[in-house]
Amino acid sequence: MVVGEFTQETDLVIIGGGPAGYAAAFRAAELGVQTVIVDSRRDGALGGVCLHEGCIPSKTLLHVAEMIDQAEHPTQLGVSFGKPKIDLAAIRSWKENSIKKLAAGLESQCKKHGVERIQGRAHFEDSRNIALLDSTIPRIRFRRALLAVGATPKVHANIPFDGNLILTPGEALKIDLVPKSLLIVGDDYMAVELAAIYSSLGSAVTLASPAERLLPEVDIDLARPLIKRLESRLSGLHNGIAVAKAEIDGKIARVKFEGPEAPKSGKFELVIVANGHVGNTRGLQLEKTKVELDSNEFVGIDAHMRTADPRIFAAGDVTGAPLLADKALHQGRIAAEVIAGKATMFDARVIPTAIFTDPQIAWCGLIEEDAKRQGVEYAVARIPWGASGRAVGMGRSEGLTKIIYDPHSQVIFGIGMVGFNACELIAEGALAIEMGAVLTDLAATIHPHPTVSELISDVARQATTHHGNS
Repeated sequence: MVVGEFTQETDLVIIGGGPAGYAAAFRAAELGVQTVIVDSRRDGALGGVCLHEGCIPSKTLLHVAEMIDQAEHPTQLGVSFGKPKIDLAAIRSWKENSIKKLAAGLESQCKKHGVERIQGRAHFEDSRNIALLDSTIPRIRFRRALLAVGATPKVHANIPFDGNLILTPGEALKIDLVPKSLLIVGDDYMAVELAAIYSSLGSAVTLASPAERLLPEVDIDLARPLIKRLESRLSGLHNGIAVAKAEIDGKIARVKFEGPEAPKSGKFELVIVANGHVGNTRGLQLEKTKVELDSNEFVGIDAHMRTADPRIFAAGDVTGAPLLADKALHQGRIAAEVIAGKATMFDARVIPTAIFTDPQIAWCGLIEEDAKRQGVEYAVARIPWGASGRAVGMGRSEGLTKIIYDPHSQVIFGIGMVGFNACELIAEGALAIEMGAVLTDLAATIHPHPTVSELISDVARQATTHHGNS
């Protein structure tokens, strides 16, 4: 680095140390680009929201919830473990230690690649310089900059976060306590994952969905088994209702609801609001650059991760939906390669989505509702997991595997599944669509037996047989 009296210079400055940021930094360094990461976390640890408040803690806690639920399940198989004893402090310790191990791994990668890290809060002075607050470095002059600052929870107009009784999903994952009564407001995957975690830990959970059904973005065939399970486990699951008002009364939140079938009110020890996200761009002073934002403060980019400002790129959640870490990692690497002069672009046909509840839901490509809405001619093949010897033997036959395909060419448009460990199985579907596979490709692929994965080839084979006889 070239250090002047007031200004440090670098080829690439990356603002944000989450998946998009560190993936871009490591790839840029591999390609010989002088790289600095600026991140505002006071502890200096990389990983962003995904590692510290999102993906990793939520999936760690969902695994704990799954083990608690599985302790009840074996009774039908002739095995009884008794009621699980929950040590909340030990659970928190395991979660935090897992995060620390992964953060240490990222620190090691920084050293390996020679990426410099600077703690501080950045804002743009213009399209060539950023100023830093709360940092030992006051200013950085750059040739290129990458925005990887992520997204932040959107505030609900009638239920503002207070960090005490009304929490963001990230705050709720700290698991400071297990409330006797919990209200979760939301209809997306975060809402259902939190409902699964807290209900397994012993909370009486009420889930209030503003949509007409829970998980409206998920194929209904895939969502149905999870919704059925939640209905049996939660204290209340209400669709199409809104929160009109929330008042804090000591250690209780009093909530009033609106909707044709909504309860009038309720008292809860804790409220979690999953109300979507906005781009985490406030305070960056992007108005001093040519970067353009949409109505939700997300940054506009092209397929090369370029913003409207030729010197500034963006990747990850700050670029808008879908807000997924796998997309962020991929975008970060692409941005680094473009900055290094490589001819590359974001051209993924599909981005797989996974919901780590019990049962799990995973899909990629086109879902049936979208095909109808877009006027796409399609056909559907489904197979219940009751057809799987493995699923039946585990007592987990509630699942389903589904393929959406072109009825003429038999090219696969989308693959989805719901069931035990579905999230570990969806990668085959993503690969199939990326390679332009047709039904016969999946049908002819030998899968190990007995496994749930072989249902992908089974359902493809059934579809080809049906079309061959029609």
